[in-house]
Amino acid sequence: MAMNRNPLSDSRVPIDDYPELIVEDNPLLSHAIWVILVGALVYIAMLLAAPQGFQERVYSVALLVGLCLAAQAVLHYRGVVPTVRLLAIGGWLLVTLIAANGEGVRGPILIAYPIILIFAGWMLGVRYAVAVLIASTIAVILMVMGEQAGFVGGIRPATSGMVAVAHAIVLAISTAMTIYLLNVFRRRYAEECRLNDENTRHLKAIEKRENYQRALLDNFPFMVWLKDEEGRYLAVNQAFLDGFGWPSAETVVGKTDLDIAALNLAGKYRQDDLTVFSSSAAKPVEELIEMDGRWRWCETSKSPVMVDGKVVGMVGYARDITERKAVEAEVAESRNLFRAVIDTVPLRVFWKDRNYKYLGCNEAFARDAGMRHPKEVIGKDDYQMAWSDQARSYHADDRDVMESGYAKLSFEQAQTTPRGDVQWLRMSKVPLKNQQNEIIGVLGMYEDITATRRFGGDAAATKPIL
Repeated sequence: MAMNRNPLSDSRVPIDDYPELIVEDNPLLSHAIWVILVGALVYIAMLLAAPQGFQERVYSVALLVGLCLAAQAVLHYRGVVPTVRLLAIGGWLLVTLIAANGEGVRGPILIAYPIILIFAGWMLGVRYAVAVLIASTIAVILMVMGEQAGFVGGIRPATSGMVAVAHAIVLAISTAMTIYLLNVFRRRYAEECRLNDENTRHLKAIEKRENYQRALLDNFPFMVWLKDEEGRYLAVNQAFLDGFGWPSAETVVGKTDLDIAALNLAGKYRQDDLTVFSSSAAKPVEELIEMDGRWRWCETSKSPVMVDGKVVGMVGYARDITERKAVEAEVAESRNLFRAVIDTVPLRVFWKDRNYKYLGCNEAFARDAGMRHPKEVIGKDDYQMAWSDQARSYHADDRDVMESGYAKLSFEQAQTTPRGDVQWLRMSKVPLKNQQNEIIGVLGMYEDITATRRFGGDAAATKPIL
C-alpha cells in the first residue's frame, strides 16, 4: 500500500484495510485481555490485604476488571474490531480516571498511556494515535494543575510492593500487546508477500499472454484492430501500422478514427461501428480506404465483441484486395470483349461440356433456340431444346469430336426451329480444351443455309482435321 505524504489526512483504518488479517479468530488478543484481568485481580487482592488507607483504590481497579470482562464479551459476540476500539478508548478513560483519583502524574498507571497510544496507532490508525497523544497530554497537564490546586494527588502513596506489582502488571500488558501486534504484523507481512507473489505471477502471465496475442495479431497477413464501445482503439497489428504509416501500436491505442482518419471517413467508420453494436452482427463490405496517402480497395469485416451477452467492443479486419479487383476488372473486360466478339460474328456459337450440357452461347444461337438471353440456355441439353428430334444425332457428333480429338468442319445438319419448321445448318465442331490440354467439351458454330440450299445442291462433309 502506497504511503501517504500527510499521514494525518489519511482517513483509512488499518483494521479496515486488512480485515482478513486482524478480524480472524486470533487467540492472542483474548490472552492479552486475560493477562490484564488477572493482574487487576492480583492488585485488588493486595489492596484488600493492605492497611485501611489503601483500600479505596479497589474501586478504580474494579473498573479495570469490568473493562476486561466487557472486552471478552465483545470479542466473543462482536469480533476483534469493536474489541480493539473498546480497549483503546475505554482503557484510556480508565487509566485517566485511576490516575486522577490516585496519585496523579506520580501514579505508575500512567505508564499505560504510551502502550495505549502504540496499540491504537497500529490497530486504528494515525488519527487515533494522535488523538490519544493530545488527550493524554491534556490529561497530564490538568492533573499537574489539579495537584498544584490540591484537588489531585491527596491520596496516600502506594507502598513499594504495590508499585512493583503495578509495574509488573503494566510490563505484562505491554508484553502481551507487543506479542499480539508482532503476530498481526507477521501475518500482514506474510499476506502482503503472498499477494505480491501472486500479482507478480499474474502480471507475468498477462504479459506472456499479451505477447502471444501480439504475435498472433502480427502474423495475420491483413489489418486487424480491436475497439471499445466508445470507438477507441484497444489493439492493432503490424499490418495495420504498415498500412496507415503509424510507427507503433502505442501511437494508435486510445485514439479514435477522428484522430487518425479524414473527417468524412471517420464519420462513416463510426456509423459502421454503431451499426455493428446495434445489430450485434458482423458487417462485411468492400470499400475504398485511404492508406498512407493512397486509395486502396479493401475487404473489411466488423464483428461485435460480446461479454455476458453485452456488446463491449468490436473486432475488425481489412484485407487489401486492390490487386484482386484489378484482376477481376481485367477478367470482366476480357469477358465483355469475348462476349462482344461472339455476339458480333455472323454465326451461331455454342459450347458444351462432356455431358452434352450447354455451357454458353451467343445471342444469335439463343434466338434460334427461342430464348431471350444466352443465360437461359446454360445447363440444358439438346433433348430440352426445340430440336429434340435431332438430339441423338447431335450428341453422336459431339461424342465423335470429344473422343477422337479431331474437329469436324462444314457439314450439314437439319434443325427443328421453335416454330416447328426445319432449317438446314452448315455446322463445325472442335474439341474444347482446358489449360492442361484436356478435352472438357465441344465448341460448335453454324450458319443457316436453308435459303441457299433450296437453290443449290447437297454439300458433303469435309474430312476431319486436327
